[in-house]
Amino acid sequence: MAHDLFKTPVAVRFKDIDAMGHVNNAVYATYFEEARAAFSQQVFGLTRVDDFDFVVARLEIDYRRPLHYGEPLTASLWIGRVGQRSFTFEYRLEVEGDTVAEGRSVQVFYDYAAGAPKAVPEGFMGKAAPYVAQEAR
Repeated sequence: MAHDLFKTPVAVRFKDIDAMGHVNNAVYATYFEEARAAFSQQVFGLTRVDDFDFVVARLEIDYRRPLHYGEPLTASLWIGRVGQRSFTFEYRLEVEGDTVAEGRSVQVFYDYAAGAPKAVPEGFMGKAAPYVAQEAR
C-alpha cells in the first residue's frame, strides 16, 4: 500500500455539534467533502465548480469515536481503486493521531453534455499517481 497521503486540516465548527454534545454523524460527509475539494484543487488543479468532471456515486462512513468541538481534526485522503469510469477515495479523520472515522467514496467521471458516465480522462493517473494505493495501479 505504498502511496502518499494527502492531508488537510478541517475545522470542527460549533454548528457541527448536536444535542448529544458531539459532532453529528451527517457532518462527517461534509468533512470528507472538504478533504475531497482540497485534494481536487491542489492535486488536479480544479478551481471552479464546472471544472469537476466527476460526481460522488457512493459514500461509506465508519465511526470510531465521538468528535467534539475544538478538537484539531486532520483529514487524510488517498485513492484506493481506479476503474474504467470511476475511482475510489479512501479517508481517515484523526485527532492527534487518534482515528475518529474512516470512509470511502466512489466517484464516477461524468459527461454533463451527454448526461452519461465517461471514461477516466487522459492525464488523471499522471496527477493522481503519488496518491494511488499500490494495489490499484
